[in-house]
Amino acid sequence: MKRRSSFYRDVMSGVSHFIPFIVAGGMLISFAFLFDASNAGTATFGATNAFSAWLLNIGGIAMGLMLPILAGYIAFSIADRPGLLAGMLAGMLAKNGGSGFLGAIAGGFAAGYIIKLLKTATKGLPLSFEGAKTLIIFPVLGVLLTGLVMIGVNFVVVPINTVLNSLLQNLNEGSAVVLGAVIGAMLAFDMGGPVNKVAYLFAVASLTGNAGITVPSIAMGAAGCSGMTISTSCFLATILFPKKFSQQLKDSGKAALIMGLSYIGEGAIPFAIEHPKEVIPSIMTGAAVAGGLSGFLKLTLTAPIGGVFTLPLTSNVLLYLLCFVIGTLVSTFMMGTMLKEYVEEENLDEES
Repeated sequence: MKRRSSFYRDVMSGVSHFIPFIVAGGMLISFAFLFDASNAGTATFGATNAFSAWLLNIGGIAMGLMLPILAGYIAFSIADRPGLLAGMLAGMLAKNGGSGFLGAIAGGFAAGYIIKLLKTATKGLPLSFEGAKTLIIFPVLGVLLTGLVMIGVNFVVVPINTVLNSLLQNLNEGSAVVLGAVIGAMLAFDMGGPVNKVAYLFAVASLTGNAGITVPSIAMGAAGCSGMTISTSCFLATILFPKKFSQQLKDSGKAALIMGLSYIGEGAIPFAIEHPKEVIPSIMTGAAVAGGLSGFLKLTLTAPIGGVFTLPLTSNVLLYLLCFVIGTLVSTFMMGTMLKEYVEEENLDEES
């Protein structure tokens, strides 16, 4: 049987460990805004009452652990336990330095291979040095070298975020359709990465009127509507076109439904890793359609996050859901058309 590439294995190690943090954090944040719906539009929205503030705090902490966990378990997959510390540090540096999802992935690999090199370099040391390797060499040198590498990673990726944000600001403020479509496509492009975060934070900033949008919450409406299509379409594709997916992806699809409805695009990551040429264009197109339609209909969302839990905060729930459904169907049928029928790799080996 053909083995998965080590890259795929290492990335999926990180993804499988960080998804629960996103699910828990995203849902708690959504609940916080739902329970504070009466204060939508105020400066304290989401944290006006003690209960919603508590939910918002816990959800934010859980979401904040996402990148360290992602990078940490990529490094763990490469270098075993000694890689975990350096990898988690890389994730934190990616988060604080602004390089986000892609920076965390790069940092996780850098940390893992740094520790792996240190293991190789110290392999010939006497057994009496085992304790020193575990307690001093791997953690201290590993963290130091990883920190140096992350300076370069952040240096390269952060300007990309700045450029993307400038592109959004330069869009004609009267072209709500174009703005919505661009926001949707950016959200789907890297499913939680730097491009996604630029679009999302731009939409959130528009709620306060800081992004130069004529009707600020239209940008957030497009972001909230289109963001739900990303993971949900992957689930629906496994249902309508089951022969196109491996059993592993079918299982991932079940979680993708919950994540999609909770405004968590990372549910599409396993699908994008497995079939990047088919899945990424599909989810980008569907999200762009949903966002463009939302902009055309001037739909607004006063919460700084999408998902079914903030539906009561949209200007028109039925039209909002219609845009979401249309975008999801576009992505789903594009995947169904572009993907070839899945064939078990064992069968391929036997036939050859």
